[in-house]
Amino acid sequence: MELNSMSQFTPAWLAGYLARMSGTDRASRTSLTTQGVAEREAELHEKIFDECRRRGWIALHGSMAERTCRTLGEPDFVILADGGRVLFVECKSRSGKLSPAQTALKHHAEKLGHTVHVVRSMEEFLKLL
Repeated sequence: MELNSMSQFTPAWLAGYLARMSGTDRASRTSLTTQGVAEREAELHEKIFDECRRRGWIALHGSMAERTCRTLGEPDFVILADGGRVLFVECKSRSGKLSPAQTALKHHAEKLGHTVHVVRSMEEFLKLL
């Protein structure tokens, strides 16, 4: 069944999005992580969410626990920033590597003129801005 892409933007969806961006749903996002690398990566996700919220940007992000609901290789964030900018951001730990699907998507996006940024720290994310 194909859905009209606009049909997903209901008042309930908007209320949920605003709750997530305001930080009131922070516990449900961070509780899905495990110890170690995933926890550190989740902390980076939270910092990026906080920065996007501070700037009034829209950060589209899928759950780390529900990978089946995402496109294979899809970056962690699609950020709608000011000035019509769109950022594709993949978060990795210091030693984390892109999966084959992520590498393939990154290269295909580059062929289309887009950049998928791989960041390993908040400092690297802020340099993109």
